[in-house]
Amino acid sequence: MEYTILLVDDEEAFHKLLPTFLERVRGHTFTVHSAKNGAAGVEMYSKLVRDGQKPDLVIMDLKMPVMDGAEATRRIIENNPKANIYLFTAYAGTETESEALKAGAKGTIGKYADWSWTVETIVNTLNTFGKDLKSHEL
Repeated sequence: MEYTILLVDDEEAFHKLLPTFLERVRGHTFTVHSAKNGAAGVEMYSKLVRDGQKPDLVIMDLKMPVMDGAEATRRIIENNPKANIYLFTAYAGTETESEALKAGAKGTIGKYADWSWTVETIVNTLNTFGKDLKSHEL
C-alpha cells in the first residue's frame, strides 16, 4: 500500500531518519512530508488536504517552538475530525500528552532509540486502520 505521512517535529534528525527507515519496509510505499513546529504542521496538513494528498497518518511531537503538539492537534482535528494523529514523544504519561489526547490524538508512539521498533509501530498503526484510510472523506 501507499501511505502519506506528515511528520511534525522540531528535531532535524527525525526528518532524516524516518524516511530512511521507512524505505526498508517491504510491501509499502511512504511519502513523508515534514513540518518543524506545530504551526507549520497545521499549515502543511491543510495544504496537503487542499492538494488531494490528505495524510494517512500525522506523527506529532509534543514539545516544539511556535506551537506545541497539543494545540496543533486541536487545530487539525477542528478542521478534519477524522485526522489520524499519533503523538511522537518521550513525554508519555504527562499532562501535555493527556491534553493532546483530549484534543483528538488517537494514541502515542514513544520516541526511542530503536528505529526498527518505531517503524514497526508506525506500520502496525497504519495497517490497523489502513483498509479504511482512503475511504475517509472530509
